[in-house]
Amino acid sequence: MSLGDQGAFRELLARFRSTVYATAYAALPDPETVEAAVADAFEQARHTATGFLDTRGSVSGWLTHLTRLCTAARLSRLRQPKAS
Repeated sequence: MSLGDQGAFRELLARFRSTVYATAYAALPDPETVEAAVADAFEQARHTATGFLDTRGSVSGWLTHLTRLCTAARLSRLRQPKAS
């Protein structure tokens, strides 16, 4: 996947989308924001795949970590007061 293998990325999505979705769903207020966080997490995965070392953890744990980071970023944006 780190070399742009679309098949590997599709397999990652197929295997872990429900886990990533459940992680984001537990913290975010609506399905639209959840979908955005899921998309962010998989985009981060695509960009950071070369740095993932399976000797340091599981793919599921790595994706869960990325999802939590993306979820926190989304929550932070939702909590910011809107400019009038």
